[in-house]
Amino acid sequence: MIDPRRKATRSASLITIGVAGALIFGGCGTPLSTLVLGKTGQAVVSATPAIGSTGADPDTPIVVQAANGTLTHVSVRGPKGEIAGTMDESGTTWTSSNKTLTFDSEYLIEASAVDPDGLMTTVNNGFRTLKPSNTFQAEVSGISKGSKVGVGMPLRVTFTTPIQDRANVERKLKVYASKPLAGAWSWSEDRTQVTFRPEKFWPANTKIALRAPLYGVASSKKIFGSKNLSFDFSTGSSLVLTVDASTLQLTVVRDGKKIRTIPVTTGKSGFATRSGTVAIMGKEGTIRMTDPSLNGTSEAYDLDVSYSMRIRPSGEFIHAAPWSVGSQGYSRVSHGCIGMSTGNASWLYSMVEVGDPVIVKNTGREQELDNGITDFSVPWRKWLKNSATGVQQVGPGGGIAPAPAKAPAKAKTKGSAG
Repeated sequence: MIDPRRKATRSASLITIGVAGALIFGGCGTPLSTLVLGKTGQAVVSATPAIGSTGADPDTPIVVQAANGTLTHVSVRGPKGEIAGTMDESGTTWTSSNKTLTFDSEYLIEASAVDPDGLMTTVNNGFRTLKPSNTFQAEVSGISKGSKVGVGMPLRVTFTTPIQDRANVERKLKVYASKPLAGAWSWSEDRTQVTFRPEKFWPANTKIALRAPLYGVASSKKIFGSKNLSFDFSTGSSLVLTVDASTLQLTVVRDGKKIRTIPVTTGKSGFATRSGTVAIMGKEGTIRMTDPSLNGTSEAYDLDVSYSMRIRPSGEFIHAAPWSVGSQGYSRVSHGCIGMSTGNASWLYSMVEVGDPVIVKNTGREQELDNGITDFSVPWRKWLKNSATGVQQVGPGGGIAPAPAKAPAKAKTKGSAG
């Protein structure tokens, strides 16, 4: 039997040692002393980040553990006060609810553990998180938050600085969807963008969310994320346009069912429309189209064009072309755009959303991956070669509720009519 008087004396003595060896925090930047863990009997208390460290990684929860004993008390204070946490069933591990810590800040840990003989070990010390040399932030580009887009619109994240540790950052980019799908992230060559897409297109009528806790995440040893990112959007019905320049027909398929075939004209010799899979970039309505480089030649034009749907920033559109109705379905007479009758253009304009895929084939002109929303033109195997984490199975997540869609962007004035 343990002598109660002996136990009380040992415990009191140990607590005194813990306080005497405690880290006394000073002003910002005060160095921390190295802690000698208080120890009596078999119980040993340790923590992650390491007690006494001065450059602790902020991308981690605080974990306090007891070896050869059980924790009886844990209190952790940070720059914003007491930090909540949970104890495991064994009573040997306490984990903070905070998954990330604040940069350049002090954290004080007070913890006690009791060994099998009832003897107490007490720790009263702390650590300091690192101060980054530089930081990065991220934002979603090409989609308005809460908007509804077509099934061919990729999810693109742009960074303020190139990302060195792609895998570390990519693991923090969590995609959720109301319908199951398989997709993958793929990086740009300069590492300033990473884009997520399914192998095919997104499922129709799907709510999608990105949750990216990037604060404290390392891009390199000196560069860390300084802000979390949260983003929601959704897809509408699946509307896929296929333009075959060999037959000069545009086929409209909605949710797997063909609903209309439209005679069209495409780019003539010297102005061929580009092949490939792109997405509707914008519904720009009636705009003025001209090409100053053709002034003084027989190819010059200056026209007001209705129902303009941009598919490439270089100036390719799907639009009404009443001047070429006689050629639509028969010959290629445009300067690169896909032209159709005013009636068909009006109907199509009312159907499409930004992000609806457009598959253009048999034009004789190759795809240009840097010209438009061309992500779904990249073969899946090639896409995966630029992924740091590979294919992800995405399933339903909680709390995914997009805001109402915003109004279409205003009309622009640059284009290539025909």
